This record gives sequence, C-alpha cells and structure tokens, in this order.
Amino acid sequence: MAETRLLARSWTLLGRGAAKPSKPCCSVWYQYIRPRAAPPNTTTGSDTRWAHTTKQKAVKANVRKQEAPIVTETPQSRAFSRLNDLLQDALQILSSPQPPAEAAVLESLSTCKDLAKYFKDAQESPNLSNLKTNSAAANLLFLDSHNKQQPYPRPSTPLESQPTSEATIPPSAPSPYIASSIANEAKATISTAAWDLIRDAKVFITPDILKSYVEIQSLLSHPESLAEVFSLYASKPIPQPSKGSEPIKFYPSNPNKISTAIPFDTASTALSAAIRAEKLTLALDIIDRTVCTPSFRRAKLVRRALVPGIALASVPVGAYSLASQFSAVQEALSSANATGIAFAGILTYFSATATIGVVAMTTANDHMERVTWANGTPLRERWLREEERQMYDLVAAAWGFKEGWKRGEEEGEDWMALRELIGMRRMMLDRVELMEGME
Repeated sequence: MAETRLLARSWTLLGRGAAKPSKPCCSVWYQYIRPRAAPPNTTTGSDTRWAHTTKQKAVKANVRKQEAPIVTETPQSRAFSRLNDLLQDALQILSSPQPPAEAAVLESLSTCKDLAKYFKDAQESPNLSNLKTNSAAANLLFLDSHNKQQPYPRPSTPLESQPTSEATIPPSAPSPYIASSIANEAKATISTAAWDLIRDAKVFITPDILKSYVEIQSLLSHPESLAEVFSLYASKPIPQPSKGSEPIKFYPSNPNKISTAIPFDTASTALSAAIRAEKLTLALDIIDRTVCTPSFRRAKLVRRALVPGIALASVPVGAYSLASQFSAVQEALSSANATGIAFAGILTYFSATATIGVVAMTTANDHMERVTWANGTPLRERWLREEERQMYDLVAAAWGFKEGWKRGEEEGEDWMALRELIGMRRMMLDRVELMEGME
C-alpha cells in the first residue's frame, strides 16, 4: 500500500513538473492530428485516420514508458515479504493435525531470527548510505539521511520550470519516528508469531528450538515470555503422532528428569535479556526456573562429576596394582607387608592431593564480585549451586552502583528484597571484608 501511494504521488509530481507546450493548441492540432494528404495509390478516409491514431498511441506509450520511474525491490520490501511468508508458514504448522517435524519449526524460527536481526539493526543504526535524500526508497522508508537534524534540500527553481527527467520528488513524511514505530510493530509481530508457534500443544520443544526462541526474544527485546517458556520446556506434555484420523496422544513429562534441564548458555542469554530490559522480577523468575531446579543439579552431577567419580573409584584398584609391583622388586619386607605399606602410601598421597584441590576449587572467590557464599555452606553445595550464585551476582551488579566506592549504599524496596532473597539462599551480598577499602 505504501509503494502504491508512493507511485501515485510520484506520477502526480512528475505531471506537475512536465514541460508545457510552446505552440498553441491549433498549431499542435494542425501538425499532429489533422489528416495528412494521401500519397498516390493509397486510400483515404477512415483507413488513414485509423493508421495515424495507432501511430500516435504508440508514440505516447513509448514516451510514457521512458518517463516511468523504475521501482526496484528494496531490502525493506524483501523483509516484509519474508515476514508475510513467516506468518503463512506458522499458520500452516499450527493448523496441521499432526505434530510438526523439528526441522520445520527450526526453519520458521530461523526466519524469525533473521528478521529480528534485520529490524533491530535497521532501528538502531539504519544503513542509508546508498539512498539519496529525495529518492523513492527514502520516501518509502520515511527516513532521513545520516544527518537527521539537517532539513531536506529544496530545489533552487520551481518544479514547473525543470524538465521532467530532472525533477526531484520531495519527501512526504521525513520522520525517523514513523520508521521506528513500523519497526516496533514488525518486531512485536515476530515475537507473537514465535510465541504462538512454540506454545502450541503439538510442538515438542527441543533444546535447539528453545535456544533459537530465547535468542529471538533477546534480539527483539521482548523477554517477558522467557520464564514461562522454561516452564513449558520442563513440564509440557510430549505429543505422540497418531495413525490415520485418530487424535494425537500426549504423555506427561517429568520436570525433574535430566533431559529437562535448561542449558546454562540458554539461561544466561535469557538473564542478559531481562537485565537489559530492566525487569528485576523477570530476572529472578528466570533464575528460579533454570539453575535452581533439581533437574539442573542432577544434570550437572551426571555431566561433570560422573567421569571424575569413576576415575576416583578406580584409584584403589590402580594403587593396589602398583603396590604389588613394588613388593616384587624389594627384599627388605615380606610381600604382604610391602604391598600393604605401598598401597596405604599411594592412597594417602592421592587422597590428600584431591582434598586440597577440591577445597581450593570450592572456596575460591576471585571470580565473585558482590555475591559470595555465607559461612557454613557445605562445599558440595557451593559446587552444585555455583551457577546460581553467578547469576545472582550478575543481577546485583546490574541493579547496584557501578562505582566500587559506592557499593553498600544502595536503597529502595527492590534492593532490600534482593538482599533478603540472596540471604535466604545461604549467600551474602556485599561482604564487608571483601569490599573496596575494607581489606
């Protein structure tokens, strides 16, 4: 619709700027319209008038074709065309009677992500270096050039005095705020389409789908649905494809299973989006539904502690084998006594070294900024809940003073509620002996 109005406005302005005829109407009629004298051996009358009228129409069509502006496809029109295709694909997936394939959902979300990047870049730093101020594309975008404060240049002479080919089209609405509103509306449409797609009962949320959705909402600056989508990922019923006309069967999902744990990278992306949006309640909800769940801690135990635990369990077997070999190369003691002493010494060495390493790893606080563990927190709990403490640290750093010498002087209901919540989680906010100037 915008392009149609633009073309109509362009033709009107070009019609106003066309050169006026220099001869009187009768002279024009005498030269172009009156019937010419018939050459020898030719017919006259209606045939001659018909031939001359056809020739005149062809000349006018040729002139109109040369004067018509060439409207090329712009990146903006392609983006809105892809947005329309996205809505059609999402509607097709939602109206399907069977659960869609993961590849189809990922393809739609990939289109959402590309469009989100485009509208985000166009809204924050529009690239108009290849557009002229008074061009058709500039009118279509309702955007100014790089210097938004500089007014549009006006032609030095009136449009009526310029030739048609050199006439410029003044902008109709050179306001960047209109373009910003259009971009916001497009971003809201993309966010709604992605949310409707992922919350549909037939769509099974996989880790890749969840990651793509979180990235889309983060790019669009619409993180309001991230906490709810994490709950859907853990507890949404699993659809089972049906045969023929039978209805789809849904099986309940166990939210405490290891497979329902939210990946830490995805949770960090969601938390960063909530912090940028300055939504404290949403940030705390994201922490509660990601790294504070039993499934996340079980997944961490299995993925990061299973292999070291197996290796630690195999230490006695290896130590006894080494002790037996040692007893065979000595003659001072009996074989049984030498094996026992060597076995005890090897186990003592490994146990002491491993204990020192675990204590050093769980008590290190160089990476902590404002939130630290309270005294008496077990070391195993510190290791299991390190990601939780890290996220609370990010929230405290974002909502508190950025200057180090001001820390500890924050006030307000939100800050006091955050401090109390961190204390209930067996952590401390702004430990005095770790603050600047309090060593």
